[in-house]
Amino acid sequence: MKGAIRKDQLLERVPLSEYTINQMEKNGEFPKRFPLTNRTVAWNLDEVEAWLDERQRNASAAQRDPSLAAKFEANPNHRKAAERSAMRMAG
Repeated sequence: MKGAIRKDQLLERVPLSEYTINQMEKNGEFPKRFPLTNRTVAWNLDEVEAWLDERQRNASAAQRDPSLAAKFEANPNHRKAAERSAMRMAG
């Protein structure tokens, strides 16, 4: 192991939100944290870098959450913006 990184260092290296990282970790899609003390956790730097390298090699394999499209469509602000955009394109 090259080293261990704490959450602040992880968030600097991985351009995802803390929530997304937590969800991916719970789903087994991201390296697991491990305890350093009873109040401090860290991630294995080698595992995080390997995960990033794999994502770069297989960028097309990244899956979108299918429910996001439905949420986007249901959002009234997004519908209004789409309507305004369509009106600008038509006129």
